Amino acid sequence: MNLRHHIDSLKAVKTVPAAKKLAVSNNAFVTLLSKAGSPYKLALGQSPFADTSAQITALAPELLALKGLRLSKAQQASQGTEVSFKTAKPVKLLVGYFTQKKPGYLSSPQLETDASANDYGQADIKIANAALVAGQPPVNVHAYSFKAGTHTLNLGRGACLILGFMDADQPLRTYNAGLGGGGEQVKEIDWLFE
Repeated sequence: MNLRHHIDSLKAVKTVPAAKKLAVSNNAFVTLLSKAGSPYKLALGQSPFADTSAQITALAPELLALKGLRLSKAQQASQGTEVSFKTAKPVKLLVGYFTQKKPGYLSSPQLETDASANDYGQADIKIANAALVAGQPPVNVHAYSFKAGTHTLNLGRGACLILGFMDADQPLRTYNAGLGGGGEQVKEIDWLFE
């Protein structure tokens, strides 16, 4: 069923021409309640992890204005990732999952094996191959939707990127940014079967 859905999305959504500008996502105002990490502006050259020097080398245009949450990669591997926050209006939290399924990386939501994998609308990839971090596999972006109020998101053990909050009503187009291998189009099709 997912394969058919992903094939249909490939037919319906084409690669964006270079001349067409994509809307940059705007930060949503939230109050962070967890002290696990520090905010930082998503940009080339920034390190998404507090305990490594690996830097962001490529980033989908929609993500450039967001403020991510810099976390400890080692702590994510040993204890998991927890983000607690308060918001006055509905928001989406963008989470980046590395495309390799290896120990040390948090697995993306899988409906086939986890009934809660779409509790927040996060099951589908929103932007495939959306970011590159030096020495790491490409990153796929998933969006978690939250109503106004106080929330705690607990993710499993393994490295992932907390890419930031955006207003829930702001559109986030589903497509493949094609980042990987030095900016070339990625030829892998594994994400079709996820």
